[in-house]
Amino acid sequence: MKKIIYSFLLCSAALLVSCGKDDSDEAILNYTTDQTLGIVKINLEQLDGKLPKKEMMNDQSGNFSKEEKEKMALLMNAKDNGIDIAKPVYLVADQENNGFVFSMFCWLDNSSKFESNFSKITGSKIRIDKTKNLVYANNQLVGSVKDEMLVMSRFMSNPYGGSVRPAGDAMPEKFFTDLWNRKSLANEGKVEQITKSLGNKSDASMWLNLHGIISVASRGYIESLAINKLLIDAGIGFDMNFGEGDITFNSNTFFNKDLQKEITKYYNGKSADYSIVKSIDLDKAKSYAVGYMSFEFMQSMMKQAGFEAIANNYLAERNITMADITAGLNGSYAYASLMEDNTATDEMDPYAYKMPKTIFALGINGSKADKLINLINSEPMLNTYAKMYHDKNVMVFGTDENDLALLKAGKSAANTTLKKKSDVVGYSWAGGDDVNVALNSQNRKVKVVNMESTYKVKDGNFTSETTVKLDKKDKNAIHYLLGYE
Repeated sequence: MKKIIYSFLLCSAALLVSCGKDDSDEAILNYTTDQTLGIVKINLEQLDGKLPKKEMMNDQSGNFSKEEKEKMALLMNAKDNGIDIAKPVYLVADQENNGFVFSMFCWLDNSSKFESNFSKITGSKIRIDKTKNLVYANNQLVGSVKDEMLVMSRFMSNPYGGSVRPAGDAMPEKFFTDLWNRKSLANEGKVEQITKSLGNKSDASMWLNLHGIISVASRGYIESLAINKLLIDAGIGFDMNFGEGDITFNSNTFFNKDLQKEITKYYNGKSADYSIVKSIDLDKAKSYAVGYMSFEFMQSMMKQAGFEAIANNYLAERNITMADITAGLNGSYAYASLMEDNTATDEMDPYAYKMPKTIFALGINGSKADKLINLINSEPMLNTYAKMYHDKNVMVFGTDENDLALLKAGKSAANTTLKKKSDVVGYSWAGGDDVNVALNSQNRKVKVVNMESTYKVKDGNFTSETTVKLDKKDKNAIHYLLGYE
């Protein structure tokens, strides 16, 4: 874990050369365009106060070499590196021709310290040409300075775009000239998305241009489909915060009015129905999720994407249609990953392994689901990997038939970890067993107690809140994850 966090810090510095305040968000919008695919905001001053600097520098674990500690000392004291830590750092990804440009924006308060210390951190000679306001790393152009604002950029080719430009090649001077002269984003909807996504006080936050990413991934194919109308200007925001003994993650989608109407139409008044797990023993689960998903909404999206006819052609041979499937399902679902059984009889068997055990449940509408059930029963491959139980309300698949015993007997499970959150379309819980195995292997004294998430639909948008709880809470979570206590 120490290596991972240290590597994150070092890679951030490497990105700079190989290549706050509220007004900073407004400043970064001046250099955001329709080609921007994402922005990450890191609150340096806030994180700076959470790092266990003394413990890291006095670390005697042997995980860090002397040279690494020297670099860490510089990285952990950004305010002494010529960077104004009262303002955030922004990492921006832009689409450019057949590739991408990743840029980092920050503010300098001492250019001499920046040149000296980042030369040591990166092992490259960092130099700012005061005449041209350009930044070089070993004589390779990597950045530019305007007033006190520094940008450093690096090109990366698109593996699917056929770019002929080498990744990591020196940035042309014209790129930075054009960057400083960019026209600020005119799309008011996207400006509002970015402002809401980055305008909080979390340690780190992010905005993603969903429509832009989908367009790049589909190589522009999505624009030729009717569904494109619903995806225009779609975005999503995330934020993360390290607290006293916990870590929190939040997300929020930003959809246009057309898609919001679609979501509201199919999700209005819907919520998670916990009765679906009444006879599923979640106390034996390592993780589980319970919620509602609209199959009518999924069918509508498939239709507008032009895939419904293809699906119906495939299903016609099986005497069923997409409409039959949608009519048979009521939207309730549950999934659980259960504690495994050791299937090996010999403890010395080098091939011993634990068989994964899972349960997947779908709520059904009585006899309307008969065609779907018959379809599943006719598929030998499905019957090979899972056993099925169903009544008029639920259809459940289990990799181990014993896990369906309560359902067959009509008995209820205790489900002591299920909190039955109200006014949510989804709730998930995970214990810390698997994570703690990894922490123990690194001699960490902290344990993850659990991870809980809730999912909601509000005004046609999806939101989520996730909290990871540790068994220690006297100090910041970073302190414990690094192994200092």
